[in-house]
This record gives sequence, C-alpha cells and structure tokens, in this order.
Amino acid sequence: MNPKQHRNSTRTIGDVIHEFLDAYRLNDKLTETRIIQSWQDVAGSYINKNTQSIYINNHILYVKVYSSIIKNELNLVHDDLLDKLNTIAGKPYLSKIVFL
Repeated sequence: MNPKQHRNSTRTIGDVIHEFLDAYRLNDKLTETRIIQSWQDVAGSYINKNTQSIYINNHILYVKVYSSIIKNELNLVHDDLLDKLNTIAGKPYLSKIVFL
C-alpha cells in the first residue's frame, strides 16, 4: 500500500467510536447513562440526597424520591428539568419525567 492510499483510508478515532456505537446500538444506553449521571448537577445536591432511585424506560425518566413534598416541588419544575436533561443529552431524548 503506498502512502497516498494509506492516508485516504485512515479515519479519526471519533469516527471509529461512532461506528462502533452504531454497530452495537449503544448510543441510547450512552445517552441514558449521561442523563442519569447528570441528575445531581441538574436537580441539586439536596434533591439528589433525597432521590431513592432513578432509571429510564422508553424515553421516560423515572425518579423515586423519599418525600412527597419534594415530589410536589419537582413536579412544579418538571419542564425546566426536562429541558436541561435533554440539553445534556444533546437531543430531545426524554419525553417526560415521572416522579414516584
């Protein structure tokens, strides 16, 4: 292989990673992980301490909290939290947030 052919066949590491994620359908799991890990930054440390569990199913974020008062407060800021989490995801991934 001459150097010119080699140069034309090279790909960036980013392209290879994107191909890998697409081939193994890992993009959604990566997005979900990014959203769940950013919950503390978006909701704040007090809310995070009072969060019992958090998971995503069918593009819906489920957040179980210890206190009904916190649950009501989170319902008031639902749209703002949804916008922030979708911004972190880089696309409109979540359709809604359900507080349990």
